[in-house]
Amino acid sequence: MSARRLNQVYGVSLADQARESIRTAILDGTIAPEERITIEDLAADLGISRTPIREALKALEGDGLVELLPHRGAIVSRFARDELDHRYSVRAMLEGYAAELACQLDAAAMTEVLRANVLRARKLAERPSDEVLSELVELNLEFHAAIREGSGSTTVIRILDQLRNPVAFSLGYWSDDRRRQNSIEAHTDIVAAFANDDPARARQLTEAHLLKARDLLVAQHDEQVREAEERGQVGTA
Repeated sequence: MSARRLNQVYGVSLADQARESIRTAILDGTIAPEERITIEDLAADLGISRTPIREALKALEGDGLVELLPHRGAIVSRFARDELDHRYSVRAMLEGYAAELACQLDAAAMTEVLRANVLRARKLAERPSDEVLSELVELNLEFHAAIREGSGSTTVIRILDQLRNPVAFSLGYWSDDRRRQNSIEAHTDIVAAFANDDPARARQLTEAHLLKARDLLVAQHDEQVREAEERGQVGTA
C-alpha cells in the first residue's frame, strides 16, 4: 500500500486498535480481497511499531480475514466455498435470534427504524442500479446492523460483528436486479413481523433471508469455479 488509507491509532492497546482499523479497511473494501499487506506498510499507515501489527494480523487470521505469510505480512482472504457456507449458516441462526430479541425488547421502535430503511431502499431501487448500488448496499448493511444492535445482547452483537463479510460480497449480491428485489421483499416481510410484534416470525424470516443469500452466494462461487475450470484457470476462482 503506497498511499495512506488507514487512520493512525494511539493508546495503550495498540494491537487491538490496529486490528480494528485493519479489519474495518478490509470489510469496507478499502483493502481488497487477495491484496497483499505488509507489516511495514501497515506500521507506516497506522503510525505504530511492527510488534502490535504482527499481533493484529495474527488475530485477524483467527477471524478468517487474512492469511499470514512467513516473514512477508499477509494476504486478505478470499473466502473458500465451505467458509462462505459456514459463515452464512452461523450468521443466519444468530441474526435470527437477534431479531427475536430485538422484537421482544422494543418491536415498535424497531418497526420504525426498519420500515424507514426499506422505504428508502425501494425508492432507490427504482433508479438504474449503477447509480445507486453503493447506497443500496449501505442501506442493507444498516438494516442488518439495526437488528444486530437492537438485540441488546453484547454477546450477540460481538459475534455477529465478527461474522460480517467484506463489502465486496454485498456489492456483488446487490448488483443483480432479481436478488436486489428479493432482498427488499424479504426485508419488507421482516418489518411486518416486527410491526405485528411477532418475535418468532421475525426470527424465522430473518434466518430464512440469510440462508437464501447463502445459497445464492455459494451457487455464484460454484459458477465462478466452473468458468475458471473451462478457461484452465482453476486456481484463480
